[in-house]
Amino acid sequence: MTVLKVLTYPHVLLKKKAAPVEKFTPGLKEFVGKMISTMNAFEGLGLAAPQVGISKRILIADISVYASEENTDARAWASKVVFKRGGKEEPAIFPMTLINPELKSASEEIEFPFDGCLSFPGGSGYSSRRFRKIHVAAKDVEGVEIEVETDGILAICLQHEIDHLDGILFVDRLLDPSEKDDVLAVVADHESSSEHRKRLKRLKPEDARNSTWDFV
Repeated sequence: MTVLKVLTYPHVLLKKKAAPVEKFTPGLKEFVGKMISTMNAFEGLGLAAPQVGISKRILIADISVYASEENTDARAWASKVVFKRGGKEEPAIFPMTLINPELKSASEEIEFPFDGCLSFPGGSGYSSRRFRKIHVAAKDVEGVEIEVETDGILAICLQHEIDHLDGILFVDRLLDPSEKDDVLAVVADHESSSEHRKRLKRLKPEDARNSTWDFV
């Protein structure tokens, strides 16, 4: 299992708007596979390409672990998903990959009380502003057009990752902006912990920027 290095705040690439993917290549599939391995290794619900150093409009999401948990939070944020590929409705399969996603419509804003981010390790459980329901158009790794209409935790996750593609971080969406200092303090403590250092040593993450990708 190849795990990629996850860039952490305040790395400059996290604030840069990512470029569209124009080449749907075998290398794109390989890269997405490594993104999925990375997301799973760090126990995330989603990941965007800029977080691993590739400034392209690629995101992945997998809410299956969250949705399977036997707790009130999971039930309260369960998602209804309408997924279409090539214009035909299909069952949504996770992990879900969205290339060049566009937010086509959104409903009213709500408070999401459990936001966090792999680029802010250890910093989670903060309230942010998000849309309740969204409609996203994108392409899959084959270049086929897809659409996702969803609410609940998947809607939150997709919004979070699309923000990454536009250089927007979850601390920019905090309901209480003054909590940003608290997030950064928590992250600093986490990154300096022996547990965090041991985990990175065990995973031995590779830097995606050191590889040549045929879709870039």
